[in-house]
Amino acid sequence: MNEDTCLCTSLRQAAHATTEIYDRALAPSGLKITMFRVLRRLSLAGEPTISELAHILGLDRSSLGRNLKVLEREGFVRFTEGEDERSKLVRLTPKGRAALDKALPLWGRAQAALRTALGGDEDAVYSILAKVSAESAV
Repeated sequence: MNEDTCLCTSLRQAAHATTEIYDRALAPSGLKITMFRVLRRLSLAGEPTISELAHILGLDRSSLGRNLKVLEREGFVRFTEGEDERSKLVRLTPKGRAALDKALPLWGRAQAALRTALGGDEDAVYSILAKVSAESAV
């Protein structure tokens, strides 16, 4: 690496490559990693509001809304009324639960393979990513 190497470009390329690894691994489940991420967190959260789920995922509501529209269209989630007319609850459907159950072991294998590929550098990668994330929160 030299001073002319763009850190942003390098991180984006690594993120793209990582996404491809997980998408290939999850393909038999019918999910992409972006879908898996939302369904997995939703399954742990129960029936959160869209705002609560956005907070859990670290996404803004509009980005999550786009993801949820795809998941709803595929029949993986559905919305129910919340405490007032402005809030909607997000619920995992049986089809969503089945897809997630099929995807979990596939994701686990992708995780293990990537951890093996990183060798002893996994902690360093998490440390670097945490520093980058902290900078964006400033």
